[in-house]
Amino acid sequence: MIQFHNVKKIYDPHDVVLDGIDLEIKQGEFVSLVGLSGVGKSTLLRLITREDRPTHGKIMVDGVDIGTISDGEVPYYRRKIGTIYQDFKLLLKKTAYENVAFAMEVSGAAQNEIEEDVPKILGIVGLASKLKSFPEQMSGGEKQRLAIARALIHRPKVLLADEPTGNLDLLN
Repeated sequence: MIQFHNVKKIYDPHDVVLDGIDLEIKQGEFVSLVGLSGVGKSTLLRLITREDRPTHGKIMVDGVDIGTISDGEVPYYRRKIGTIYQDFKLLLKKTAYENVAFAMEVSGAAQNEIEEDVPKILGIVGLASKLKSFPEQMSGGEKQRLAIARALIHRPKVLLADEPTGNLDLLN
């Protein structure tokens, strides 16, 4: 499903973040990357989403060399990937419902599909009562769950999460 072949990422001559990475993640596998801050975990995720490109090497996702995807095709490629960022990347002027609905709207989902799916996914992540709440009215954990809902709404083949549990509320 995801393969890295001799991937290297250099930001400047003195900042080699990834060097000769060979990695294979098969369909259905759950993989956690663990390491100190600054060792390249987020860089690796940005390479998979094609937010960044490797300095050297090849990255294959679902049998496609993502280095050969044109810039115009990248948004379509990214629809196969659900991404949960450390900083949430929520739309602050939109409600929880609107944040998730927007992700569906930009991919051309029908209005009836949006109306059916958005409340379901918000319920799954425990935000059924927060449909009309704006991100600033939510706790850090609720914002994180909203980001998770938005990442899952397209039923992605791949789910990437950059510290996905860092802000979740603790259960008592």
